Amino acid sequence: MPVENPALEGYNVTRLMWQRFWNDHQKTFISPKPKCSGTYNDEGRFNVWSMSIAAQAIVDGARLYPNELGPLIKPVMEAIYKYKSPKWKGYCAAENFEGNGDIYYDDDAQVASLLVSAYEVTGDKQYLDNGRELVRYLLGGWNDDPQCKNNGGVLWHRDKPYIAAISTSETAQAALRLAKYVPNERERLVKFSIKCIDYILDKLFDKSDHLVLDGIDKNGDSANGMKWTYNTGVVLSCCSLIYEFTKDDKWKQLANEFAAAATDRNRSLFCRDYNDHELRYWRDPSYFIQLLIEGLADYLLVFGDSAPQSTSGAIRMEIGRHLQFFQDYLYDPEDGLYFQMFEAHRISQDIWNKYSDRFGDAKKFDANGEERGDGRGDASERPLVKTLIGSGSAARIWFQSARVVPQL
Repeated sequence: MPVENPALEGYNVTRLMWQRFWNDHQKTFISPKPKCSGTYNDEGRFNVWSMSIAAQAIVDGARLYPNELGPLIKPVMEAIYKYKSPKWKGYCAAENFEGNGDIYYDDDAQVASLLVSAYEVTGDKQYLDNGRELVRYLLGGWNDDPQCKNNGGVLWHRDKPYIAAISTSETAQAALRLAKYVPNERERLVKFSIKCIDYILDKLFDKSDHLVLDGIDKNGDSANGMKWTYNTGVVLSCCSLIYEFTKDDKWKQLANEFAAAATDRNRSLFCRDYNDHELRYWRDPSYFIQLLIEGLADYLLVFGDSAPQSTSGAIRMEIGRHLQFFQDYLYDPEDGLYFQMFEAHRISQDIWNKYSDRFGDAKKFDANGEERGDGRGDASERPLVKTLIGSGSAARIWFQSARVVPQL
């Protein structure tokens, strides 16, 4: 049955995600067998990235369905706390153990934004305090090595030399979200966020198409030219939030340009393998696209009627058509959950058959291992599974879309 109410579909997915993955005995999310991607041990526990997106979906939903989803916030946040390193004050990729220093700044920035939003929804100050502590840790990820070629930016990982756009922008985003609630630190947090986005504009920005590049090594000669949807989406969020604080038209102009680029089917965020523009869709997995949709929603809600009419219309159009694509090709009526690959020809043979009816057969079926359970052999021979990160991302796609497209 076609979805008419995006928020309600977000709730339905969140409820089903909880039923599928939450283990009340272990008090955390556990993958059913065969294990899905995003797990790190035989038991099927999930990495902190998957955990944070699932938890963020619950918090997003609790804004709209407080009685139904509000009671899930405390147990899921207690599960998140298991990843915290007392030594580093950051959150490890796996549940913390003595000597664990495997900490990614982009993952932790998502956890920081989660903590601030949990405070917004519940009013429980422990979440704000923990978010504030984590943002302090994130600010320490700024690359101030005077000996490196590419000084600046936020490191991707505590022990690796890569400076990622996503770690830099998500740290800025977390600082901006926190700044609303800590007036004594607001100026410093906003200035740091501006420094982060200015670094991206200087080092990780393609002026020819107004999209964000993935990252650069501290001593690299050139940036990684991959252009993922989430990099542009989070930078768009940051430009919008910085404008809210500063009212500096520089950030409004940048936000206008990023929003227009993200909805232009001639740009590389879209799959441009088809000459027919009606067949061009964002090509990334749902766990990236959810952050682009959040950025587009932030933009519309900050700028409202002052946004160019052509851009605001394009945003609503693209969100609506991508939600329809999501329903048509990634929804599984067997369990009410969603697969995660917007490259739908890579999910299953049955979905490829449906996909090729509209898009033609130039793209052959090529099973993506992230949609399959663990095991040996060819991915197409392993069973299809749902993932925690894909389920949380699906819920977030619906909840974030509902902020600006409340009805379909």
